[in-house]
Amino acid sequence: MIKEFAVEPEAIVSSYRDFSYVVEKFGVCEGRVISRFPKTWKRLVYEAAQARHQGRVEGKRIEERLRRLPDEVLVAMSRPAGTGGWIEVAIAEHQRQPFDYLLTSTPQGIAEAVPVENLDGEHPCLQITREISIPREPEAMASACAFLLKTAKVIKIIDPHVDFSKSRFREPFKAFMKHVRAGTQIEIYRGMDDGGPTRDFLRQNAERFLQTALPVGVHACIFLLPAGPMHNRFLLTDLGGIKFGVGLDAAGDNAAPEDELSLMVPDVWKSRWGHYSLGELLGEWDRAVTTITK
Repeated sequence: MIKEFAVEPEAIVSSYRDFSYVVEKFGVCEGRVISRFPKTWKRLVYEAAQARHQGRVEGKRIEERLRRLPDEVLVAMSRPAGTGGWIEVAIAEHQRQPFDYLLTSTPQGIAEAVPVENLDGEHPCLQITREISIPREPEAMASACAFLLKTAKVIKIIDPHVDFSKSRFREPFKAFMKHVRAGTQIEIYRGMDDGGPTRDFLRQNAERFLQTALPVGVHACIFLLPAGPMHNRFLLTDLGGIKFGVGLDAAGDNAAPEDELSLMVPDVWKSRWGHYSLGELLGEWDRAVTTITK
């Protein structure tokens, strides 16, 4: 759902207008991000801009816009830096672990390399992927969320009906965990209905399941909330969020076989992120039911 682009620093600094045209195409909510490749990418862009514009206002404008690039636009993907010029290193890394696309100053003879001069709104690399339809199957759900899962420090799973006594919730969660890195914090939010499962039932099943399902170094908390304020289903991380139209469970008998997933725009993501936060919850609803660390 989210594409990773390697962007050649020298290819985007010919002018401030060109630089802005490129970077404004990126962000988690746009379905595409710039890979911080190598980790000194910002410095390489700055040096290329200074060399091209030699202290003129154009270079200063690029420098200021570069400084303000948000984390959800330029994302570190833990790729090795390599040695040599950017093009050679990027192509070698692409052969090891492919980028979705490479934006370059000149053609490179590989299908995924796009010269910046060819970049326009009709180019296939800018095809919109902010909303997709997927089968409600664990691997398909996890694949759609993979980028956010593997880059997250905090993951918030929000579904008023999460119940780990049921395989339709267990199996997608296990598929999600294949993409999560050590040190990630997972928060699960579930609504409490009158006549539904009891608090003890949910706690005991969650503890039993999470002890085996969590990767090493990952810990999880579960919050039980009044069902009334909950409706929409989300997977939120510190970089962005995805809204699920049906739910975070796999399809069961007589259930919708597909779901529509949408990337959340920044304002909506920030609002939901703030709403499902420990400080607000402690003042308004019941507390964590259980905390599991593995």
